[in-house]
Amino acid sequence: MSLLVCAVFIDANRALLVKRAHHRKWSQDRWDLVGGHVEKGEGLDVALVRECQEEVGLTPLAFNHVATLFEADDRKRKSPFHIYAVRHWTGGAAKLLGHEHSELGWFLKDELEELELAMPEYRAVIIENLN
Repeated sequence: MSLLVCAVFIDANRALLVKRAHHRKWSQDRWDLVGGHVEKGEGLDVALVRECQEEVGLTPLAFNHVATLFEADDRKRKSPFHIYAVRHWTGGAAKLLGHEHSELGWFLKDELEELELAMPEYRAVIIENLN
């Protein structure tokens, strides 16, 4: 089993997304949520904070679990994506760290329709939390 955590950073009516780099094995050049794999023995909350710090330099302070998604080909539901809405954080402006992503951006609800997302199911979760 592989657990994943993902953050939907919400700033007023915009959501932060990161674009997966071209060299990535999965969903290259598609827009994704900040997040990643939970390490062995690590709690979901701890993993969420770590991944956000590693990827965009932000430290979530207040967040809540809003969805659990599975990839379409995960028929046995072995790799849940735990999605959290993050409304309060420290760290200033988001910045790309590491080599996993090629871009980041803040998007309005209407702009989400035009984006190719790493997981299409993200769209409904993001929109629901922008309201």
